[in-house]
Amino acid sequence: MLGISNFYQTNSKIAISLIFLIFTCLSISFNIPVFRQIFGFIFLSFAPGWLILCILKTDFLDMNERFVLSMGISISFIMFIGIFINTIYPFFGYNAPLSSKSVVISFTFAFLMLLSILIFTNKILICPKFTYSDLGIADRIFIFISIPFLALSIFGVYLMNMSNNNIILIIFLLIIIPIYIAIVVLNRNNISRNIYSLIIIIMSVSLVLLMGMRSSHIIGADSNLEYYIFMQTLSHGKWQILINSTLDSCLSISILPVVYYSFLNINPEYIFKMLYPILFSISPLIIYIIAKNYFCDIYAFFASFFYMSQTTFLCTTSNSRTTIAILFFALSIMILINNRLPEYIKRLLLICFIFSCIVSHYSTTYIFFGIIFFSFITMQLFYILFVNKKLVSQVRSFLSHDKNIAKLQSSNALTAYFRPYLTPGIISIFFIVIFVWYSQITSVAFNDGVGFIYRSMQSLQDLFILESRRDNVVVALGSGVDELELPRKIAFVFNWLNILFIAVGVFAMSFLYQKRAAFLGQKIFIKSNFLINELDIFILNLSIISSSIMVASILVPFISRGYGLDRIYLLTTIILSLSFILGGITFAEIFHIRYKYLVMLIVLVPFFMCTTGIVHQLFGYPGSIILNSEGNSFDKYYIYDKETYACSWLSEQSVSGQKYYADYFGNSRLISQGEINRDSIENVVGHWEQNRKNRVLDGYIYLRNFNVAKGKLFGPKSSDETELRKYWPKLIKDNKIYNNGGSEVWR
Repeated sequence: MLGISNFYQTNSKIAISLIFLIFTCLSISFNIPVFRQIFGFIFLSFAPGWLILCILKTDFLDMNERFVLSMGISISFIMFIGIFINTIYPFFGYNAPLSSKSVVISFTFAFLMLLSILIFTNKILICPKFTYSDLGIADRIFIFISIPFLALSIFGVYLMNMSNNNIILIIFLLIIIPIYIAIVVLNRNNISRNIYSLIIIIMSVSLVLLMGMRSSHIIGADSNLEYYIFMQTLSHGKWQILINSTLDSCLSISILPVVYYSFLNINPEYIFKMLYPILFSISPLIIYIIAKNYFCDIYAFFASFFYMSQTTFLCTTSNSRTTIAILFFALSIMILINNRLPEYIKRLLLICFIFSCIVSHYSTTYIFFGIIFFSFITMQLFYILFVNKKLVSQVRSFLSHDKNIAKLQSSNALTAYFRPYLTPGIISIFFIVIFVWYSQITSVAFNDGVGFIYRSMQSLQDLFILESRRDNVVVALGSGVDELELPRKIAFVFNWLNILFIAVGVFAMSFLYQKRAAFLGQKIFIKSNFLINELDIFILNLSIISSSIMVASILVPFISRGYGLDRIYLLTTIILSLSFILGGITFAEIFHIRYKYLVMLIVLVPFFMCTTGIVHQLFGYPGSIILNSEGNSFDKYYIYDKETYACSWLSEQSVSGQKYYADYFGNSRLISQGEINRDSIENVVGHWEQNRKNRVLDGYIYLRNFNVAKGKLFGPKSSDETELRKYWPKLIKDNKIYNNGGSEVWR
C-alpha cells in the first residue's frame, strides 16, 4: 500500500507539472494578459532549477535554500540553453535562433527533457510545503503587517510620478520599515524564525523596485547601453559580437532578457526596470542563509537588512549585468559553506555558478576569481602550517596550555577540519573558462582585464594624489567634507561607522578566535547567545581578502575608476556582512551593553535613512531621484517621454552616416531610446574643445530636457557641467529641425 501511495503521489506531481506547462503554453499562444506574465515568469525563473534540484536529490535542503538555488540555476539554465540554440540552430539553416517562436519551443522541449530525466531516474518531484498552520498569532500579525509594504511602494511611486507627492514614500521609508525592524527585534522571542525569510523577501522586493518604477524609461548610465545590446539581439534574433566591446561577453544583458521577453511579452524597458530588480531581490535572503550558518536568526536578519540598506542594492535597476553576476557570486559562497551538500553536488553547482558569473559580467568575474584564488592559496598555507605532520606535535603542545581549547586527539582531527572547499581543479577550470570566453570567443574582455591590471599598477605612481581617484572615493576619504551639506556629513559619519564595525569584526574574527571560532580544529566550542557555530578558517580567509580588496580599491587609483567603489562594496558586503554583525557584537561587549542588537539598530536605522534619501529630505536637500523631481541625480538619469520622442524621431529621420552630438547624458538617451550606434555619437562639448581649428559640427545636435530647460551641458565627464550659452552661437550651423517643448534637435 505504501508503494502504491508513493507511486500515486509521484505521478500526481508529474501531472501537475504537465498541466502547468500546458497552461504556460496556452497563455503564450493566445497572449493572455497577466496569465502569460505570471506563468512565464514562474516557468523561467523557478521550474528548471527546481527540476534539476530534484534530479540531484537535494530534498535535505530547507525551503529557503531550494528557493534561491532554484532561481539561480534557472537563470543559468536560460543563458546556457540560449547560447546553445544560438550556436546549433544556424547549422540547420535557422538564422534567427533567438526569435520568440524558437525560444518558446526550445525551452518547452528543454523542460520536457528535464521532466523525463526526473521520471526515468526514479527521482521524487519535491513540492513546496507551507506550514502556515504552524505559525502562532504573533507570526501571522507580523506577516500581515509586512504584506502592505509592496502595495505602499507601488502606490507611493505612482503618486510621486503623477503629482510629485512623496509623502507616501517618505512615510513608508522613514517610519514603517525602521519601526517594523525594531519591533521584530524586540519581539524576537515571541515570533517564529520561519517568518524571517518571508519578511526579508517582502522588504527586499518593496525596496528594490522603487527606482525602477520611478520612470517609464531606463534609469541609470550603463543601463542605457545594456538596453541597446538587448534590443539589437532581439531585433537580429541571435547573439553576436555587436559593438566589439566588453558588453558583448555579457549574456546577462543579451540572451537572458531576450528569453524573458519571448515568454512575457511586456514593454522591453520593463525587463530592465522591473525584472532584474526582482531577480536580484533574493540576494538579501542569500545573505540571511549564509549568516544563519554561524549566527542565530535575529543576527542573520540584521545581516540581510544591512545588505538591503546599501545604495547600490537600491539602484539595482541601473546595474543589470553587475547585479546578476553578484547574485551568482553570493550563491557560490552559499554553496561553499554548506556542509550538508555532497561533494559532487557542491562542485557541480559551484562550477555552474562560476560559469554563469563569467558570462554575466567580466569585472565581477575577475574579482570573484581573485577572491577564490587567494582564498585557495591561504587555505593551502594554513594546511601546510598546521596539518603538516612535522608540526602536529608542536601545535598539540601549544594548544594544551590553553584551558579553553581541547587537546588535539590526532592529526586526522586537524586534517578533517580543513574541508575541501576549493580544489586545484576548480581553480583551473575557472581560469580556463575565463580565458576561452573572454579571449578566444569575445576577445575584448580579456584584453580589457589585462589592461585593467596594467593600468592599476601604473596608477600606483599617483598613490598619494587624492584627485587621481573617483569623486566618491575622494569624498569617502574625507576630502572636502567640511564643504558638504549637513545630510551628506551625516551619511559620511554612518558610512564610516559601518566600515568601522566591519574592521572590528574582521579583527575579532582574526585575533579573538578562542571566543569566536575554531580555527585550529578544536572540538570544544564555547556557544553564546548569538553564535551557533564556529567561524571557520574559510570565512576568515574570505573576510580578510574581501576587506583587502576594499582597501585596495581606495588606495589604488585606477581600481575605483575601472570598476567602481560602490559595486566593489556591494560585492564584498556579501561576505563582510558577517564581519559587520560580529563587529557590532564586539562593540557591545567592549562597552558592556547588555542588549547587543541595540548597537546595530542605532547604526543601521540612520544608515538606511541616509541611503534611501530620507535624511536629505528632512533637511530640504533633493538627494534621491526616488523622492524628488529635481537634483543632480534626477538631472542626469531621469528620461522624459519627450526626450524619447525626440530620439525616436531623430533615428527615423536622420541621414545615414551622419554624426550625432549630445552632452554626456544625452549620449545614453540616443543609444537606448533612439537605438543609435554609440560609434556615431560624440560629446558636443568634447568635440568642440578638441577641434578648435575646425569648429563646424557636421551632423545632428540633440538637446535633452535638462539642456533646454536649464541651459546647461555635461562635458566628456559626468561632473563637467557648463553653460550652454557658452557654445550656443557656435553650435548651431543651420536651424532647429525638431522641438516638442521638452527636447530639441538642431542640424
